[in-house]
Amino acid sequence: MAKKFKKNFGVLIIGFLILSFIHNHNIFRKLYNIFVTNYESRLTKKQGYCSRESVGFLRMLKKKYKFNFNPLVVNYEDSVPDSGWSIYDNHNKIDGRHKILLNYPKNLSLHFKPLNKIFYSKGTVKHSSGISNIIFNLKDNHIRIDSKIKIYRKAFDKKEIIIYKNNFHQLVKNNQIIPIEYKTKKINSLFKPTFIELSDLSEDQTGKINSIIINLNHEFNLKDFTIIEKFNNCYYIND
Repeated sequence: MAKKFKKNFGVLIIGFLILSFIHNHNIFRKLYNIFVTNYESRLTKKQGYCSRESVGFLRMLKKKYKFNFNPLVVNYEDSVPDSGWSIYDNHNKIDGRHKILLNYPKNLSLHFKPLNKIFYSKGTVKHSSGISNIIFNLKDNHIRIDSKIKIYRKAFDKKEIIIYKNNFHQLVKNNQIIPIEYKTKKINSLFKPTFIELSDLSEDQTGKINSIIINLNHEFNLKDFTIIEKFNNCYYIND
């Protein structure tokens, strides 16, 4: 009788431990997600419909338009891997006339803070076609700037990569939009910070500048394309 009781008690303990393990690790929920929730839904939930990799938007487009080519996929979110894999067919060629823009920002810009006698932007930008304008945020209502202005990046060997260089002579008002309209793709980078140098300003003059904003032109301006499909800031466009 005692042996039978010990055996049954052991079975109860083991059963209790198994149930506790299943409960603590959400085994039933995970199994439900695997067998009941379909693959497309799980993929979209994990990688976003129109956010992050935006795989949901991409899969919807492929299903709806039945691509017999690979459209050019451009993701403005630089913290995620390329998501073209989710719709690309290795047997098809890329057709650059058809573009899918993911996480498309309304404005492209770089913000520069003072760093000793230069200005430094931690942010980076990609898919820009050049500089549109520059804005100075000042401590005073205005400041006279007579200086060479240089926008540059440093390579790994510390050699300067000049993005823009010109003479600047203007009475600048606080937060005034000053057009530049300079085409260059050198402004695009994922990893290297960008610098602005106003070499002829005194330390006192430089100290009157709180920050500098450079606004950029889009490489893919929506006005230049036909929008075939749109959801939030994700677009399928055509030349």
